[in-house]
Amino acid sequence: MSVYIFSLLAGFVFGGVDTAQGYRAGILENLPYPVKFIFESLPRREDIIRYKNIGIKLEQMLCMHQCFTGNLTVKLCGKTKDKLEELKKCLRCTGIEQHENEVRLIRKGALVASILLDEENKDYYWGIHYFNRSKLIRTEIYTDGISYTNYYVTARSDKGAYAKLVRRTFYSKGGEAVYDQIFERNREWYLFPDGRCYTKQQFLAAFIRKLDLKEKDIIILDRPASYDLLRPIFQFKGMAKLVVIMHSGHFYEKGEDPYDVYLNKEYYYCFKYSGMINAIVVSTEEQKCELVERLQEYGCAVPEIRIIPAGGVDSLKCSEKGRQPYSMLSVSRIHRRKKVEWVIKSVIKAHKKNPNIFVDIYGEGVDKDYYQYLHNIVSQNEAQSYVRFMGWTDVTEIYKNYEVYITASLWETLGLSLMEAVASGTAMIGLDAKYGNRLFIQPENNGYLVEFHTEYVDGDDDKLTDAIAEKIVDIFSDETRLREYHNNSYRIAQTFCTNNLTDKWEALLNFWTKGN
Repeated sequence: MSVYIFSLLAGFVFGGVDTAQGYRAGILENLPYPVKFIFESLPRREDIIRYKNIGIKLEQMLCMHQCFTGNLTVKLCGKTKDKLEELKKCLRCTGIEQHENEVRLIRKGALVASILLDEENKDYYWGIHYFNRSKLIRTEIYTDGISYTNYYVTARSDKGAYAKLVRRTFYSKGGEAVYDQIFERNREWYLFPDGRCYTKQQFLAAFIRKLDLKEKDIIILDRPASYDLLRPIFQFKGMAKLVVIMHSGHFYEKGEDPYDVYLNKEYYYCFKYSGMINAIVVSTEEQKCELVERLQEYGCAVPEIRIIPAGGVDSLKCSEKGRQPYSMLSVSRIHRRKKVEWVIKSVIKAHKKNPNIFVDIYGEGVDKDYYQYLHNIVSQNEAQSYVRFMGWTDVTEIYKNYEVYITASLWETLGLSLMEAVASGTAMIGLDAKYGNRLFIQPENNGYLVEFHTEYVDGDDDKLTDAIAEKIVDIFSDETRLREYHNNSYRIAQTFCTNNLTDKWEALLNFWTKGN
């Protein structure tokens, strides 16, 4: 039996789903099954390193594109010094420039090549840029040999000249060209020497067929990077078992999400073809009940539904130096659904009543307009000294230094940051919104749930931020009670032990092999 998990993402900001995959990698490592985490899109080196750093081993990662070449590894073996000596000779370089993450080769004052270094070990390289008259024309990507080459032409846009990717050639382990990927406008094709020409969806279907799935194999559809992938999985999985993980809410009332109303578009095919799904995994009982209700409402089949939280607690985190007085932190992607502006507005109001209160906001996002909007709120209220943006970092050992965790997210299916916060003993403040907040925040026990109505999303939020600010001031008003909240958070976290999750995953994966 083999387990194939779709899919690792390339080029996206990391979020809770990615962290959950790291948790699951650690859990499945304890089970006697080969596991592959699959990239649908070609990963950047930084994507590979990030997934490695959250617990997915390099040998567990499988890039869909490489599966057709036999060159499957994402490990590096090329030594920087060897490639540098080779290029110095063949490019007749007259100068070398050492930079933090690259080595530039110069000929007669012009840049001709750049060796791209592994950020974890500069003795190894992962790619080489080649230039003609300082314009990028080709990039070679390496693992234990050349993996593929990107070819560029100089094109122009409103922002000026840029290197436009037009073709990509993939190589076998022996360095022979296996197939080409052609790009034209927003479309792409895959051309093979034997005359085969695939569209993207046909290529994905060919990959599913190439896996040669057996009845005992299991596909875990963790998160599809595109809808193109879903149909081939349903069409060509054969007798292999299909498990779908529903991380996010699958149904929204109006106002619960800034982008979706009713059915989450990620799960359209999962609802439509629910009769072909062997099991759905959700994180909470509340989520399961609503899922069953919606499937029945839409006339869809209701498959086996298991409650297995997206993450678990390996150990409790205790601060040796003590928590910073009046400190709060928020941890999330900087995303409109997380409503970070409500956190900021509430803290500004609370700070007026207690000038010692401050918040550190951890996370990053791709929505530059939203990010600027948040910064504008801070600057307009001259709050830079007590509302700080900390960027993305590994916060595993950071929660324990703060007294209170605060979130204004519209919903959290489980909320791994919530789980990590209670495992670090922080008191909690959040909205009374589904699903995870109601698991990890127990009013008057380890913090506060603030009454929430969906009309706040697009309407006047003053009443809501006033209520949150009131809870912020109150939670710091009694030190003895706050310490008790810290202790109670630790008690809540103990119910999410990783060992329990391992047992649940083992039971699910063995469900069909034991003839049930």
